[in-house]
Amino acid sequence: MATSLAASSNEPTYGTLVSQDPEAAKLAATLEPVHWQGLLLKGAGQWEYQGFEDWTPDEQALYKQGKLQHKWGVGQVSIRLPFADPITIVAVIYGYLPYVIPIWWGVWALYSYLWNGMVRFFPTFGVCIAVFFAIINECITKPLVHMVIPEALSQRPAEAVCRHPGMPSGHVLNSWTIMIWMLLEAIFDKYIYPEWLVAIILCMGPVPWSRVHNRDHTVLQVTVSCIISVFLGAAAYAVRHTFFPGHGHPWHWWAVSEGYKNGYARLLEISSRHPFLSPTN
Repeated sequence: MATSLAASSNEPTYGTLVSQDPEAAKLAATLEPVHWQGLLLKGAGQWEYQGFEDWTPDEQALYKQGKLQHKWGVGQVSIRLPFADPITIVAVIYGYLPYVIPIWWGVWALYSYLWNGMVRFFPTFGVCIAVFFAIINECITKPLVHMVIPEALSQRPAEAVCRHPGMPSGHVLNSWTIMIWMLLEAIFDKYIYPEWLVAIILCMGPVPWSRVHNRDHTVLQVTVSCIISVFLGAAAYAVRHTFFPGHGHPWHWWAVSEGYKNGYARLLEISSRHPFLSPTN
């Protein structure tokens, strides 16, 4: 048994075989991932298969060990296959929630229009928030920030498939703006439903962690996005509450608990002069 274990530990590795055999080196080079670009330019990370030459030295080493075979960039989320561990899978899933939730709201709004002849306000307003701030961030904020701050601060981690400026993180900005807006809506409603507060935080709260864990953004980039999102989410709530009062929320229709009466909701009604109405829309 000891002899067999020693023999297995001394077996030549992939790198050793390639370095000793020129023919094996040529064959290995032909099998290395070749870049393929489906949408936009190289480095956009929207629908992109990253070539081996763009991988970091550590990733190339993992490839030779058989632990990493493919790198995709889909929706500016880097996907490395096979997944290293279950935590990485969770991080990738959270990377897509900023897309999934607005899409779900869009389907909900369309369904309500086709079924009831009128569009639900809540999902429609949510989609407007997501689309508006995403356009502002990608088309105005990121280019401006990239021009005025050192490149090192806006540059993404070397492992990211997307090579566009990463300051601030659009995924985090979008998800946390929506999270802050929904939390304010839930906290200042007539009744507070704890299960909805937990659900909102669980859905959107870990997105900054996922972007850092997946090596798509730096800690500084997601931190800046979180700070900005607090103000954007509050602004979204102020706009909704001031100009579009009286609309219903999802927790009015889908709730596990009976809710807890909120004494602060009345103060908010008086200060804004817009009474909360029953969820008729």
